[in-house]
Parts: sequence; C-alpha cells; structure tokens
Amino acid sequence: MDNLQNDYSIIFSHVQKAYCSNVVINDLNLNIRKGERLILLGPSGCGKTTTLRMIAGFEEITKGELYMDGRVVNDIAPGERNIAMVFQSYALFPHLSVWDNITFGLQLQKLPQAEMEKRARMAMEILHLEGYENKKTHELSGGQKQRVALCRALVKQSPYFLLDEPLSNLDAKLRQKARTELVKIHEM
Repeated sequence: MDNLQNDYSIIFSHVQKAYCSNVVINDLNLNIRKGERLILLGPSGCGKTTTLRMIAGFEEITKGELYMDGRVVNDIAPGERNIAMVFQSYALFPHLSVWDNITFGLQLQKLPQAEMEKRARMAMEILHLEGYENKKTHELSGGQKQRVALCRALVKQSPYFLLDEPLSNLDAKLRQKARTELVKIHEM
C-alpha cells in the first residue's frame, strides 16, 4: 500500500457503506491520482453522492479504509480534511449576503482581509457574480445560487474539490462556460 500512497491522493480500500442491513456501496476499491479529475456517472441512487460524502467525512464508512494523502481518514472530522464541496442543494445561508456566503469559511479561518478579498473577487469574476455582493440569496435565481456555492468552494483553495451535480441548475450556455472555467481552475 505504501507505493500506492505516493502516487494516489485518495484510495478507497474495500469500502462499504450500509444503513442498517441496506448496503448501498459494497467493496469499493478506487484509486484517484494526485491532480486527477474524476467524474462519477450513474443512475439516481447508485451511490455517487454517498461516495462524495464519505470523502468529505459527512458519511461514516461501515467497513474498509479511506486514505487521503497516505493516511486513513475514516475517523477524521470533516473540518480537518481540508475539502471544498459544492452540494446539489447549494447549502447557502439565506440570511447572509452573497459576499458573506462566499467568504464565510475564510472568516472562520481568520484569513487576512486582503487575502479574503483577493480570493472572493477572483472567484466572483470567474463565475460572473460581480455586482451581486450585497444581494441576499433569496433574491437570486437557481443558477446564481449555484454559482455562489461554487465561489464559496473555490475561495477555500482546497486540494480536494468535490462537486455534487454543481451545474445542474445552470442554463445551457452558462453550464458550458462553467465547465470550461472548472477545467481551467483544475489545471491551475
């Protein structure tokens, strides 16, 4: 396993996820290389979101081991995994402005104001959200909310960027542009 850990950033080793007697993921063995972009495809209910949630630490692993950068993370709290995740349901704070939603995690990290501003401005430019800083999320369309969620993940500058159907609420033109931008971001 040691040689594998040098080449791979995430390793699922015989991972199982079950809810009581209902096994939803059985014996998952998957190696994801450092810098690799992986897309999980499959029908609704096949375990794509559950797999992402196990990486993020939001779902406990029933059996097997999940390695990230060479260490088993089965019992590591989500906040200690340094992961940025975009949920299909946005997970935005409705009482906060767009700006505060985007910078919320950075404020918790107590990043210097100049660094927060730089990261937020860059992400908002990439996802065409300039001018929306002071709007509340309930004033936004579904596509705009999804872009705010993408911005919030992007500013974290995490080595792990998990996306759970992040473009599903965007119109076709914006979806294509966002795909192109996500590929560029990945290649940075």
